[in-house]
Amino acid sequence: MPMSPRMVDLGQKAETQRFAEAEAVIQGAPEVLDALWAGQLPKGEARSAAQIAGILAAKRTPELLPMCHPIRLDSVEVELSRPPDLSPIHGEPQKGSIHIRARARTHDRTGVEMEALMAAAIAALTLYDWAKSYDPAMEITVRLVHKSGGKSGTWTRPEPFDTPSPRPSSSDTPLLTGVRAAVITCSDRASQGLYEDRSGALIRDWLQQQGAEVVASRLLPDEKETLVSELQRLVEAHHPDLILTTGGTGLGPRDCVPEATRAVIEREAPGITEWLRLRTARRQPLAALSRAVAGIRANTLIVNLPGSPRAVEEHLTELATLLPHAIEMVRGGAH
Repeated sequence: MPMSPRMVDLGQKAETQRFAEAEAVIQGAPEVLDALWAGQLPKGEARSAAQIAGILAAKRTPELLPMCHPIRLDSVEVELSRPPDLSPIHGEPQKGSIHIRARARTHDRTGVEMEALMAAAIAALTLYDWAKSYDPAMEITVRLVHKSGGKSGTWTRPEPFDTPSPRPSSSDTPLLTGVRAAVITCSDRASQGLYEDRSGALIRDWLQQQGAEVVASRLLPDEKETLVSELQRLVEAHHPDLILTTGGTGLGPRDCVPEATRAVIEREAPGITEWLRLRTARRQPLAALSRAVAGIRANTLIVNLPGSPRAVEEHLTELATLLPHAIEMVRGGAH
């Protein structure tokens, strides 16, 4: 027996930066599309109306798609272009086209693919409505061309697009471009080879995906003196902008990372770890047991992260909103 319809439970998912881009193409008689593009049809100027309709549609996507979650849209863009007309093929009439690109962004627990698709589709339907009396045979195609963010990562449609690439955007630049970073894993068992250092690898991969250069990575036992020495050495030898530690932040008798970090830093940054505890405790109450600290030595920001790979993922998601500005401030930039 088939399952009854239901919404996916997002309660345990982390909020991340998410982006989606969709494309719609409306094809029809070139002379009709020329008049539509020039605003010469009886309904007047169509392009602005299509853009506004697409943006409004993106906002109302959850009202129209029954299993689509309401999300906080950060931005929606709709752009139109009128490329050269296609040459006739095998005796078919010549076709013109108007291409629509819709882009949507959010920081939420689910993606914005449907919002981008809805914006592109409704913008195209608005154009169709403007010109349907003159060419009812117009055709519309809609497709997703790119998405990023969330656990599934980045996806781009593999075949070439019929429209030019989107204009570059500063918001598409990796968050930590130009940042030098180091990673330290503190674990007795991992340092003895009893299990794989998954959390350290996860942090390194995330840093590189965000555009950072990982200048050093260390795997240490839970020994305060060893960690103090290594933190000092990394700062003096590599001058990183950022050091992320993982593990050793709990209540266990061997958990010494907060004490070692406090022995090294010159100024604390308590708001960072307070923010991380607040944000992650909504999904995992045990986050309240973390003793993680953050602070600055010389021009290096040091932040303690938990040892669990899943907890590390959640903390990195939250850190993404803080690190770029925090690092810029440590470097002496404007507040």
